[in-house]
Amino acid sequence: MEGFVVESDVLSEWLRTFFLDDDGEVFLPCGAFADERTALLCLAHDGVQMVRNEGHIYAPASWIAKEYPRWANTVRIIADKARANACRCASAAQ
Repeated sequence: MEGFVVESDVLSEWLRTFFLDDDGEVFLPCGAFADERTALLCLAHDGVQMVRNEGHIYAPASWIAKEYPRWANTVRIIADKARANACRCASAAQ
């Protein structure tokens, strides 16, 4: 699991942070889409992997899209862009 932070002066760092696991799943900040405490309880109940970082909870984008269908399109767009950015970062590091 690797963490990334998108550069911006507008949003808080935790909102610009995402994680990418070895299978290509993007983990996004739950607090951007729902109440973090509620999401934490749901993730635990569902047995879904999560990331805790700097006091925030990050969940798989696929889970967020399923649990919060109102945000599904937005989540997919963000996850696709996050994957693309992560690939660019990895390529630049080599």
